[in-house]
Order: sequence, then structure tokens, then C-alpha cells
Amino acid sequence: MDIYELLLNLSIILLVGFLFGKLAEHVNLPDITGHIVAGVLIGPYVLSLISVEALEPLEVVTKLVLGVIAFQIGTELFFPVISKNAKPVLAITLVHSLVTLGVVFLGIYLLSGQLWLAFALSGLAVASAPAPVVEIIKKLRAKGPVKRTVIPVVGLLDMVAVILFGLTSSIALSLLNDGDLTFGTALVEPILEVGLSIVAGIAMGVVLALVSRLFIEREKRSERYLAYLVLSLAFILGSVWLAEETQLSVILIPLSMGMTFTNFVDKETFKIQDKALDNFIGPFLILFFTIAGLSLSPTVVLTAGGLAAAFILLRLLGKLGGSFFGSSLTRCPTNVRRYTGVCLLPQAGITIGMLATLSAVLPSEETQIIQAIVLSSILFFQIVGPVLMQKALIRSGEAREQPEAE
Repeated sequence: MDIYELLLNLSIILLVGFLFGKLAEHVNLPDITGHIVAGVLIGPYVLSLISVEALEPLEVVTKLVLGVIAFQIGTELFFPVISKNAKPVLAITLVHSLVTLGVVFLGIYLLSGQLWLAFALSGLAVASAPAPVVEIIKKLRAKGPVKRTVIPVVGLLDMVAVILFGLTSSIALSLLNDGDLTFGTALVEPILEVGLSIVAGIAMGVVLALVSRLFIEREKRSERYLAYLVLSLAFILGSVWLAEETQLSVILIPLSMGMTFTNFVDKETFKIQDKALDNFIGPFLILFFTIAGLSLSPTVVLTAGGLAAAFILLRLLGKLGGSFFGSSLTRCPTNVRRYTGVCLLPQAGITIGMLATLSAVLPSEETQIIQAIVLSSILFFQIVGPVLMQKALIRSGEAREQPEAE
């Protein structure tokens, strides 16, 4: 694709995404839902303003924004605060993951009678999309126990999801290939991916914090905003490149880097750096969510049929039930028990990456089945998930800024 055609596509995506975001806000919906709907409409499966060939060059924008969001999640993981909430966060993450996995596995197996499909889909059901979660929390300026629980859970969830996906996808492939299953591919490789991603992120976070302390903290406050924006973006871009080159996690490396950085610097530095990134990222978030809608086809739901509807319902039950059960075990406040699961419904990002990985090794017929079901689920949860999350945060009383229509 010609570079200037790419610029034209970006301008169309940005403008249409922005307009639909504003329209969504006027009917009391999250602007994210508007961005995604805009992407679906102008994408290759509806109006075709953006062609299928144009999607691949846009991946770099998606990965850049994922890196920024993962970094910002990491900066929220301040150890003295997290340690006070560690038990419920770990309980919700683990119980919610296992309950979601179990509910989807059992439901799909009973409905389809296909063991490989039950393993494959259950592994793809666990992960949540951090981008909509962080964006809605920031948009509503949410503050309270639900927000303090959801942010670390959505970060840890991706680590658990990668490991569970490695295990379930290996078993699914083994069943399709007459039992060719190894311990290495089933468990060692996903754990190694998570471990190496965290180590790489921590190393980059230490370097980032040292550069901050030695050079930037000595600058005048007015000059530190630009310095932190440049420094943070440079390291985030480097982390995304490293993830692509080494086949590690594009979410876990910048997340670990942000976590390390925030625990090495003072509160004033964190606030300046966070504000600098927030002021920069706005247009890229519109691009990110609109691009996410481009690859989603409304007709895929019809192709997937009843199994797609079942998968959506089972994932919904697993996430709501699992988070409620996990938070009840640790006697969390009522709002945390009620609303945490709703905030973990959005699905995309890492799920799309795992789907692509699985699709590359499955036979063509099985690939079509899996893609139709999971893409239907992503379409549903990307549009409906943010709406439900916004309502949950408002009802919990943690939204300090109400949507315009209210």
C-alpha cells in the first residue's frame, strides 16, 4: 500500500471514529462503542471505505496503543497500595479464570460433543481487553474499591490467560492430531513466554526509572512534561518492537515496565508522566477502537450460528459468576462483588492474538469454526461490554464524571 493511501485511511478512520464517538455520547453510550461501530460500518464487510488490504498496515497503530495502555495499567500497580488488596485481587483473578474456563468448556462440550472444540474455546474465553477498561475508568474518573480491584485484575488476567490458552490449545491440537501432546508445548512454553516478558519489562522499567532519576527529575517542572512524554513513548515503542522480535507478549512487557517504573519514582513524577501520556494518547485511542471495529463482520454471527450465541452466554456467565465467587471468598465489599465481573467483559486485544496463533496451526475447516464463534463473541463484547461497564461504574457510585446525556 502507498504510504499516502495509508495516511488517507488514517484520516478517514480518525474523523469517522470521532464523530460516531460523539454520537454515542449523546445517546448516553460510551464513546468507545461509537468508535467500534464506526469501524464496523466503514470496514471491508459493510461500506468498504477501508479495504481488507488496508488492515495489515494499521496493526502498528493498534500495537502502539496497546503498549501505551499496558504501560499505564502497570503504573497503577503501586506495591504499597496493591499489597493491601493483594488477597482479593489474586482470588478474583484465579477463581474468575478457572470458573470461566470450566463453564465454557462444559457448556460447549455438552452442546457440540466435540472435546477439541471445548478445550480451544474455553482457553479463548478467559482474557479480557484492557483498553476499554482503562479508557472508561479514565473517562468517568472512577475512584473507589471497584476501580482499585479491576485495574490489577485486568493486568494479572492476561498472564493467567496466556498460560491457560497454552495448555488448552495444546490439548485441542493433540486431540485433532491423534494424541500428539508434549509437556513443553502444553505448559512450559506459555509459562516461559510470560516469565521472559515480565523479566524484559522489569529490566526496561529499571532503566527508565534510572534515566528519570538521573536526568529528568532535575529539570524544571514545566519542562518535565515533554521529557516524560518523549521518554515514555520511546521506551514503549522499544518494548513493542522487542515483543514482536522475540515473539513475547506485547501487553506484558510494557505492563511490567510501567509497574517497575512507578515503584521506583515519587508520586509527583508519576502524576507528571501520567498526565503527559494522557494528553497525547487521545487521537490514538480513537484510531485504536475504530481500527478494532474494521475487522469485525456482522454477518459472521449468522455464520457461527447457535454455538456463537452459546459461547457468548457461557463466557458472560463464567465471568460474572467467577468474579462474584472469587470476591465473595475474600469478603470484598458489596460493590466489588456486584460489578467487578461486568468490568471484565470486553474482549479483544490478546484474544485476537491467541485466535490468530491457534488459526495458524488448525486445519482449515476447524479454523473457520473457531474464527466464526470467537469473532462473533468479540463483536458482541466489544460493543456491549463498554456499555455495561459504564453503567456498572455509575451504579456503584464510583463515576465522578457522568456521561453528557445524564
